[in-house]
Amino acid sequence: MIGTVLMFDNDLNEGHILGEDDVIYDFHIGEWLSNRSIRAGEIVMYDLEEDEARNIVVEEEILQEHVICLKIDVLLV
Repeated sequence: MIGTVLMFDNDLNEGHILGEDDVIYDFHIGEWLSNRSIRAGEIVMYDLEEDEARNIVVEEEILQEHVICLKIDVLLV
């Protein structure tokens, strides 16, 4: 699923994501798989398990990870 981080409490290590289905899902820092810090407003992709967000990754990181560079040398004769 895709959603937006609404908030994250550093003291509790818990936060909320607003899903594209307009439902708010809780998450724990242990489910944050991205290298960047958790920020409100971040667009993320995640799985749902027992009504909680799991395996959370920043959408931009997924897009960058799948970019392929292709170099083609052409010889005209």
